Amino acid sequence: MNFEIKFVPAGTGAGVWDDPRGEQFVRQFMPAHREHGPMIGILHLGEVRPTPNILHNVIVPIGEDIRAGKYGNFAFVVTSEDNATRKVLRDLAAAQDLPIFVAASPTLLKEAEPVGALTAKDRETMDCVLRSGGTVTATQFAANLGIEQTTAGNRLIGLAKKGYLQRVERPHPAGDQFVDPRSVRFVS
Repeated sequence: MNFEIKFVPAGTGAGVWDDPRGEQFVRQFMPAHREHGPMIGILHLGEVRPTPNILHNVIVPIGEDIRAGKYGNFAFVVTSEDNATRKVLRDLAAAQDLPIFVAASPTLLKEAEPVGALTAKDRETMDCVLRSGGTVTATQFAANLGIEQTTAGNRLIGLAKKGYLQRVERPHPAGDQFVDPRSVRFVS
């Protein structure tokens, strides 16, 4: 299964990111239309420290648009080497209910933390999908947890709609696949 990965570095070296044209960055970063396959967008902050203005004008609109389904089958990862920046991103995502993954490095995607307003069941579902290799069908997920297939499907679909799982539609009887974006590997 192929995923398009859109990697956008915010800058190089350490410094403060306070660009008054932050909204233009959103247009550069996001898919121009919804007609694409599964896509993972990685905003790599590196050592750059964004100001509150940048977080408000860049991260929040992207997260809101993903939550609203504007970009289709899209997952958003923000990486930062700075612990304080990652904490602020977690807090912002939780307060605004933004579907974001936060990681220390783009090479450590598997260790990215899903942040936002996730329930205990959501986190259990994410953990189970990742432990199962990162890709499951509703039938496989139901068997792994010992729950009804309809319940399993509802949980997976709910997380796909929220922007935390990628849904790859397949014809019946194979069933749709649900992919945790943290399990996707970069290929050079």
